[in-house]
Amino acid sequence: MSNPRPLLAVILCAVALAPALQAADWSSWRGPNRDGITTETTWSSDWQGDGPNRLWKANVGVGFSSMVVAEGRLFTMGWETNADHVICLDAVTGKTLWSHQYPEVLGDKMYEGGPNSTPLVVGSRLFTASKSGNLHCYDASTGKVLWNLNLEKVIGANVPMWGISGAPVLADSKTLLFNYGPHGVAVEPESGRLLWQSGTNKDMSFTAPVVTTLNGQPTALFHMSEALVAVEPSSGKPLWQSKFGQGYRTHCSDPVVSGNRVFISSGDDGGELLQIDGTSAKRVWKNKNLSTFTGTAVLIDGHLYGHETGGYKRDNQELRCVDFATGAIRWGQKGFGQGSVIAAGNRLLVLAENGELSVVRATPARFELLARTQAVGGKCWTAPVLANGRIYVRNAKGDLVCLDVRPRQTASLDLPASNPL
Repeated sequence: MSNPRPLLAVILCAVALAPALQAADWSSWRGPNRDGITTETTWSSDWQGDGPNRLWKANVGVGFSSMVVAEGRLFTMGWETNADHVICLDAVTGKTLWSHQYPEVLGDKMYEGGPNSTPLVVGSRLFTASKSGNLHCYDASTGKVLWNLNLEKVIGANVPMWGISGAPVLADSKTLLFNYGPHGVAVEPESGRLLWQSGTNKDMSFTAPVVTTLNGQPTALFHMSEALVAVEPSSGKPLWQSKFGQGYRTHCSDPVVSGNRVFISSGDDGGELLQIDGTSAKRVWKNKNLSTFTGTAVLIDGHLYGHETGGYKRDNQELRCVDFATGAIRWGQKGFGQGSVIAAGNRLLVLAENGELSVVRATPARFELLARTQAVGGKCWTAPVLANGRIYVRNAKGDLVCLDVRPRQTASLDLPASNPL
């Protein structure tokens, strides 16, 4: 019999390298391309028994900040004992690598409170924003504070009831955007120097800026409480705006862009599609078929997938597929509450507000459930994260779990398993 070792070595190498080539970090709010979609494909939804193996569990404090993962580190935010905590964990083991805290209010009016904004990793730096507009830049590897800027003290805009919630967004190497003021502010990421501001009127919402190009014009979209406002990212110069907002005006869902069209949505005001032509926005359609609240929809092959709030009435809430071009409902499925959704290829990762995690086929033909597990308990309005074959899920209390969804043969190469619970 021929020596099997060379063949075995080739097989093991292929098994180890193929998934690694398709793995991906998740270094910003809504993923690598800020669209809620990862390029990662080699992850398994063939869940057996109680679901994927839980690698570790940690508590990161009260809050709704999502997670970002870069170069083996996970970053998030939570609140404990009158302070925000910015936390860096080993993404594989859950071990705390560093943390930093600063005074901040809980802000628990009508909900649990805590930080809502998600950190941003750019190279060796980490950027964060607190509810009151307290900005920090850290060395991502050590936690050393590189600069700090308090927008409330410097600018003095009235912070809305539930505070600053939108994640920092990098427009370019010299411009970092935050949703603060009537249509945002920009700071220099290297120094924290204020580049431009938009004033002090109380017109903020709870969304993150979306940086895109519309009709050849670099554009930053700010979904504010009463309008969608488009500005020039480098200067803050307003380009156009489109009125939107009624009811409580608690807009929490980011704009979704495709070509020169923009979809915006709110639990109060339904959803609408805008056609952008130069300096004007024309409504293509508006209805209440996809009124998202706690999560932003994802767009895949001309269809939006997201949570319909149903007028905040639980019996009316559904996970829905809606045609982007027409606003028509393709299908709806109850039982998900006010959750959140991300996507990987043609699969959706859907987190229900009760902590139940489902894998759903991204197809307009019908609702197709591929897998389901109870990932964590408690209220879950925070978007999950898929990075390098692991899913990260947290609840409002700060319970954060890491689930192993690498293909079985890859996961079995861990000797020993990473901090199993």
